[in-house]
Amino acid sequence: MKQIYLIRHAQSAANAGKTSDTVTHTNAKIPITELGQQQAEQLSIWLRQNIENVHEIFVSPYLRTQQTAAPYVQAIHMQPTILPNLHEFNYLSFANIQGKTFQDVKTQSEHYWALNDVDFRDGDDCDSFASFFQQISDVRRYFSAKDDGVYVVFGHGFWIGVLLWQLIGRYADSLNMTKFREFELLVRPKNTDVYLWQMDNQIESIAKVRNANDDV
Repeated sequence: MKQIYLIRHAQSAANAGKTSDTVTHTNAKIPITELGQQQAEQLSIWLRQNIENVHEIFVSPYLRTQQTAAPYVQAIHMQPTILPNLHEFNYLSFANIQGKTFQDVKTQSEHYWALNDVDFRDGDDCDSFASFFQQISDVRRYFSAKDDGVYVVFGHGFWIGVLLWQLIGRYADSLNMTKFREFELLVRPKNTDVYLWQMDNQIESIAKVRNANDDV
């Protein structure tokens, strides 16, 4: 059996931003906040207390997952592997949002979802919903081919939402963006929530095993 501990990164500057703040970082370069650093430290303690015999640790190419993982990997002296397909959904082009307020970006985001076009890309630096959906499927195949054991994965909230959507098995609605968006807003994990994603032969399951609010 493969046991994959899947974690949403700690609070980022984008998560903490006010509606009047402006976009200054590309999606890949958004850092965690001071609170996010505290969350990462608490997460490191929880992981060391609850998980043993870790085979491998993975992070996305994005800065916020690597910063979240840093206290843990330093404490246990393991080097994380960057897995490109763990990156977060990048559906608004930086060229179209740079310097705009978070409120403006929210409006553009709502427009994107209203288009309901699974193949639409806002720019060359963006994913389409269909390509992002395939990205999560590719990671599932990647871990399916790994040896049995324990893995720790630092990822992103929207990414986890798509995985949950795939695992509930509603394939007839899988690329229905309107239904998915309703689902994702309901299940979106909090910063440093932890899920246990298990693979036993062809059977997959997932459950939340740490609620970040437990540290409060």
